[in-house]
Amino acid sequence: MLPVLLAIGPITIYSLGVFLAVGFFLGCFITWRRFRDLGLEEEKILDAIILSTVGGLVLAKLIFVFGNFPAFSGFSFWGGLAGFLLVFLWFTKSQNWDFWQLVDELTFALLPWTVLYQIGAFLDGSNLGKPTQMPWGVYFPGSLFRSQPIALFKAVAFFVIWIVILRIERYWRNWAWYKSKQNGLIFLIFSGLALLNNGLLDFWSVSGLYWFWAEVGLSLLGITVVFFMILIHSGIYGSK
Repeated sequence: MLPVLLAIGPITIYSLGVFLAVGFFLGCFITWRRFRDLGLEEEKILDAIILSTVGGLVLAKLIFVFGNFPAFSGFSFWGGLAGFLLVFLWFTKSQNWDFWQLVDELTFALLPWTVLYQIGAFLDGSNLGKPTQMPWGVYFPGSLFRSQPIALFKAVAFFVIWIVILRIERYWRNWAWYKSKQNGLIFLIFSGLALLNNGLLDFWSVSGLYWFWAEVGLSLLGITVVFFMILIHSGIYGSK
């Protein structure tokens, strides 16, 4: 692991912080460029990004503390994502923007952020998995045995999802089964694949018994909800 990239006197630069910062600014740039191309005001775009980010940080901290009490030093990945999207939903409604169109565009900013976040978490030594004797096992700081590098697996999985989403963006409007051609499909597929990734890797993660089953259950519930939302969005229901 490489939790500290650089230390100069009292100044310490952490791997996770660097990757989070790079992911954040890259995501902001992609969001600004895509939203601007849709004709939205740049000032409103920045307001949406800032407010959603604050909401994400608050919920990320609250959910982390809830799941890891009495530990306070950390953030929940899914809490941050949920908080960001909830505030973004509120902001788009307040501006009479098309939420589903914008959240499709936002997906392409979230994807590089998720990859960089997981790489930073791996270098930080966070999110270690269960002990393993497999060749890919990694010695985490303070551990005497090799563990599953869950964060690294998630980084690879999100990169694959990124490639899949880029292909879907190119072809989804030509899919015969997606009759409505409504916006939102890209985001929904991203959400479903991300939840599937999380649910599968939960079985290799180290977690308390009840919290483990809560995470698995919530992932399955989320995948089910996304599946039915895709069906409803597709226009299959109600079509003749």
